[in-house]
Amino acid sequence: MPGKVLTSKISCVLLAAAALQACQSLPSRGEHLIMEIRSIPTTRVSLQERPELSLSLMRGVTRNDVTSGRLAFSHCYLENELPLSNLRFGVTLLPEGTKVKPGDIIEIVAEEAVGGKIPFSRFFGRYLAAATSSPSDFFSHGAREHSFRCGPVSPSGNMRVEVVSFAHYWDFDFAQAEESRNSGINAEELHDGRIAIGQCSPGVDSWATWKVRLPPELTVRKGDYIEAIAGSQENSTSVGPISEAVRKVAPPDKKYFIKTQGSNTISCDAPAIPFQN
Repeated sequence: MPGKVLTSKISCVLLAAAALQACQSLPSRGEHLIMEIRSIPTTRVSLQERPELSLSLMRGVTRNDVTSGRLAFSHCYLENELPLSNLRFGVTLLPEGTKVKPGDIIEIVAEEAVGGKIPFSRFFGRYLAAATSSPSDFFSHGAREHSFRCGPVSPSGNMRVEVVSFAHYWDFDFAQAEESRNSGINAEELHDGRIAIGQCSPGVDSWATWKVRLPPELTVRKGDYIEAIAGSQENSTSVGPISEAVRKVAPPDKKYFIKTQGSNTISCDAPAIPFQN
């Protein structure tokens, strides 16, 4: 289920972070590194790793709410949309003493939501009541044989969703740290494409993600390689400034790529060979 996948992803990041700390190969703040541009976000939502958790912070969810088991990941699927774009996924805050379990169907009110083509694709909601369901509320799509179908969303944001799993303390800590890092990025920078997200491998079967500020004279696109001065790494609890791009560099030789869970990722310490137009 998506919630379990996302939670597993964070768990893998924590394990990888422990391994990186042990081998001390992750670039420190202020050091130069090479990264591949993976995206250039132009909106606040596309900048965020976990928009649904950012929405929960906006609504005042606390670390204690999370550690007490009150923040549940929940979702539903739109039947007539393409796979990978048909998911509504978010977090739901439960009242104190309310118990639910994965697989339960609940009614919520979505107080904050974002989405492009799919309204409410990421949301923060509050629990209203337990809800009933019938076999006709589920359908098969792709490898999933039991997907809970999204129903109508009322004008006030009421909707039914399926409980997936529960947030952990690290979900909150990572989201809070990301919001702190993102607070130094303004809307004009995003609009002008001056913020990019890049990745590099520090030398183990994992990768590091960085947000990086581009100088006005530097034009890059997805797939380009740049030299940058390391700031705070994403998927971490670091709250310092983001990285700063120095220049565009030539695509590194294949020997500087590292296998990271089936993909080839550029080594953070690959040589910086000036880019030739």
